[in-house]
Amino acid sequence: MRKRSFAYFLIPLLAACGTTPDERPPTLEVVALSILAPSCGQVQCHSSSTNLEGYAFDTLDGSRTALRKLVGVGGTNPNNELIEVLTADGDKRMPADTPMDEKDIALIEAWIADGAPGL
Repeated sequence: MRKRSFAYFLIPLLAACGTTPDERPPTLEVVALSILAPSCGQVQCHSSSTNLEGYAFDTLDGSRTALRKLVGVGGTNPNNELIEVLTADGDKRMPADTPMDEKDIALIEAWIADGAPGL
């Protein structure tokens, strides 16, 4: 019986690991750790060590704190500063060095539209 219960846990976990970027669920963990941390949480940008503009995206806790400021708990910030800076033109766009992939921005927008669960 013990092997069977372990298999029920392991199979969904392995299936989740094999998802393609298009199949990622819009969750706080996906937004924070697979999108924002690699793009924005660099040492020279918004990491725990630099904390530029008061935002740190290199950890889940840091991302949660920053996202509460940017999108509001439940996605209630009417200005939605996060999407503004991700889609801005020129010097106002973040990340500054490379535009974020449109699929990643769409996933963040879907997460916010869903009420930003996890904040």
